Amino acid sequence: MARHSSSGAPHWVALHVSGLPWSLRRARRIKPAMAIGATSKVLILGGSAEARILSGLIPGASVRLSRANRLTHECRCPVSVGPITPEWLAQRRVRAVIDAAHPFDQGASSALFRAAAALDLPRIVLRRPGWQPTRQDSWVYLHDSAAAARVIPPGARVFVTTGRADLPALRTLRATLLVRVLDADPGPFPLPRGRFVSGTGPFTQIQEQRLLRRLRIDWLLLRDAGGPGGWPKLAAARALGLPVALIRRPAPPPGRLVTSIEEVLTWLAKI
Repeated sequence: MARHSSSGAPHWVALHVSGLPWSLRRARRIKPAMAIGATSKVLILGGSAEARILSGLIPGASVRLSRANRLTHECRCPVSVGPITPEWLAQRRVRAVIDAAHPFDQGASSALFRAAAALDLPRIVLRRPGWQPTRQDSWVYLHDSAAAARVIPPGARVFVTTGRADLPALRTLRATLLVRVLDADPGPFPLPRGRFVSGTGPFTQIQEQRLLRRLRIDWLLLRDAGGPGGWPKLAAARALGLPVALIRRPAPPPGRLVTSIEEVLTWLAKI
């Protein structure tokens, strides 16, 4: 469970600097040679801030993304986009794989698990810890987005940050949905009630509070992604006394699971 500061924020948020929690800032100071020795042909399944940091710490690494996103341009090693198969790994002579995907990118993680197992490659899964509520928070955990209709009352105004791909699952939710997207011009809203809210973070707690007030939000709906990026929304909800519907993470594939970059580097140095 995450430790909390006197302000109620998790310990990694209290120590947050330049967009990275303490564990990531510490990892950035590790010299690559000290971290892993003479390692090469390591594949990182990307999609998280941790993957971006690892890309600069592991000589000979490359990053694979299931879909193009901003990490395509932020990683400090070769980046490719597409599926992962045993044939693809073999052609590139990959010797070890690190699953540092987004916690909700279950498809990409499962594909990497199957491909690595077929070739008997060493594999480790890195997932940052999920968020933990305090006594001041009002959170309801959901199995998936569709379950929101059983929790959020009709007529509510809901701030949604699960992405546009989740909108079909929210059709039965009789509420007004204000859906955050990165696109400056997201196009028409596909559901009867609601609209897109364009914006690119990082956002501060004060900015989130102002937005929630301006939009007259009653509920928040988001995924338990963990990490510092989404925490200001939760802190803003707490400050305003708003309830949060939080979608639980899917279970990671079988295999060794760690929660820090340091643990990945230690594992990599030993294989």
